[in-house]
Amino acid sequence: MYPYITMIQKFKNQYIIEGCSLNNNFKIIIKKNNLFDDNTINIQKSSKNFRPQILSFIELSLYYDIDFSTSVKLFNDVS
Repeated sequence: MYPYITMIQKFKNQYIIEGCSLNNNFKIIIKKNNLFDDNTINIQKSSKNFRPQILSFIELSLYYDIDFSTSVKLFNDVS
């Protein structure tokens, strides 16, 4: 089911996520801003190619330190 996540990596205080949507692929960087207790989200879309799914956006909040509201926002932004 599109969109889905093909890679997620934690690096220092940020998450790097790659995935596939219906029309293109995407890369997302989520940086935690501890001063304002907020997340900075950068999304870059790229050309479409197939990669196997490892996670859905709903599972982000279960397995990683990412809020459910943030994962729903990401789902809507890349759909």
